[in-house]
Amino acid sequence: MPVQSLRPNFPGSNYQEARLVRLHSNDTIATCTAAGYLDQYLVMNSIPLYTTDFVHLAASNGTQIYKPAFTNGTPFNGGSVQLVALS
Repeated sequence: MPVQSLRPNFPGSNYQEARLVRLHSNDTIATCTAAGYLDQYLVMNSIPLYTTDFVHLAASNGTQIYKPAFTNGTPFNGGSVQLVALS
């Protein structure tokens, strides 16, 4: 998985405020936004994502801002995350 880095910015200690998470990858936007793409990376590096986060993706073919959408929980409890474009 060519994720180069994933760094959340913590605005406060209560985790209720929106965070900007910076994701850099060598993959394309389509690959990075597929369901489950980040699951293993998040678990292996103990990086939680929250529904209030915004993810700035810098991929091999462009950049865009996304929101994480969870299916059946989080990657930490067997669920999956997918990056969904802002509408």
